[in-house]
Amino acid sequence: MAPTIRRIGIIQNSPLPGDFSNNLRTIVQGYRDCIDHGAELVIAPAEALCGLNPQDLAERDSFERQTRRALDALSRELGSAPLILGAYFRYIDEDDLWDGMLGEDDGEDDPLEQRGKHRRSVLVPYLLESDTVTELEDGMVTEVNGCNIYVRLGEEDILPEGPDFDLLVHLACRPWHATAAADLQDTMSWEAATNGAPVVVCAPVGTAGRDIYAGGSFIVSATGKPLLRLPFFEPAAKVADVEKGRPCAALPEPQELLRLALQRGISDTVRNNGYTGVCIPLDHPNGTLLAALCASAIGAAHVCGVTFAAEATALEAELGITVRKPELPSLPAAEDKKDGAALQARMRAMLTTGVAEELGYMLLCPLGRREIMLGDFTLYAETCGALAPLGNLYEMDLHMLRGLLQEEHAQLFGALTEPPLPEVDRIIHELADRNVPPTDLITNSGGLFSENDVRRIQRRMIAAALKRTLLPTILHVDAPAEQLHFPVSHRLND
Repeated sequence: MAPTIRRIGIIQNSPLPGDFSNNLRTIVQGYRDCIDHGAELVIAPAEALCGLNPQDLAERDSFERQTRRALDALSRELGSAPLILGAYFRYIDEDDLWDGMLGEDDGEDDPLEQRGKHRRSVLVPYLLESDTVTELEDGMVTEVNGCNIYVRLGEEDILPEGPDFDLLVHLACRPWHATAAADLQDTMSWEAATNGAPVVVCAPVGTAGRDIYAGGSFIVSATGKPLLRLPFFEPAAKVADVEKGRPCAALPEPQELLRLALQRGISDTVRNNGYTGVCIPLDHPNGTLLAALCASAIGAAHVCGVTFAAEATALEAELGITVRKPELPSLPAAEDKKDGAALQARMRAMLTTGVAEELGYMLLCPLGRREIMLGDFTLYAETCGALAPLGNLYEMDLHMLRGLLQEEHAQLFGALTEPPLPEVDRIIHELADRNVPPTDLITNSGGLFSENDVRRIQRRMIAAALKRTLLPTILHVDAPAEQLHFPVSHRLND
């Protein structure tokens, strides 16, 4: 690297969509922290100003004007060190524009009148210096204070040809999923060692819809050794010397990252939607686990559990949460036992919803992935709620989380036994996540999965497809996004 830039600062903020003023303040504070520690170049996430996944906000003219004003205001706050970050900008799609014009019957349409109909918003890297805002070209080498920097927003694997670069900066805004941290670090270490240049990965923290963004920004030396890593799921700002920095600590364990991801997703969803706490149905098998996660995420004072069991619960004393026990009214006996159970479940859900509404809390759905995929739930009963934090987790994942929390709350979880029927989860994983046709799974499993089990699960997954469309938002903490999440029925037929 050129000697003019050795100390690089990283800002890892938690931006809210459209909240330019708050996001601007956090960037300025992080920038000043980096300057105080001697940073010669500061890097912020791609969506640090506009917020995570702004969706249709980015298509508005007012959004573009706010972005421009925020970039100008940010440049006025800068000192001697340049700042690199991403922001949305609306471009005219000339191909769509002229294709649309050629399809019109009236050949006298004014091209200028059509331009607004064919604009799309894309993320663009920017270089900010004192009172100066420069738009960079994604995937191109830019010289900054004598240092050639290659800034990349996309996921392409091809590095630039031609001029060498001294620093590779990744501003890709990718949601977190299991194994993402280790895979990304291995890839960036390989890129750094292959190109003989340090690599900076700057990522935001927060939750947008069902996606969770982990942060965990890091710097890799030219030899491929990680020099600096910011904490996962927390805003932070740090500086590292890319020439003399010491190797950083190892990555946290996967189960710890999963716990932190769930807690971040819960706290962000509650805060972003204006709730003051959460309400949890404790009588579900996952109720205790969900209560423990929520108590750590938003504080026990903001967690209320609802139970209809006669015996007292230890959650109130162990976690410090509030526990409500509404009186369940007597219902007329149903001729069908199954209908009676469904009626009782819906009555409990109605009373639990009433408690949540009374407190102004968000009602959480405790369902796990196996129940969701097989349809083992009653509509308008267990499905009530605005968020299902555990909806992507198989029984083995839930068992792992209980084991992790057992160290802190031994009285709640007691002696853990192995989850039942792990082969069911594996069949669901093959069919739903990997999109393996049922016939191939039966033929190529080497007798591991019987045809009866595969066909039975296949039929249940198809039958539950419509029920799954009525579920609340499910936090995405499982496999990469390109894998099928909840497949529709025709994808399971062969």
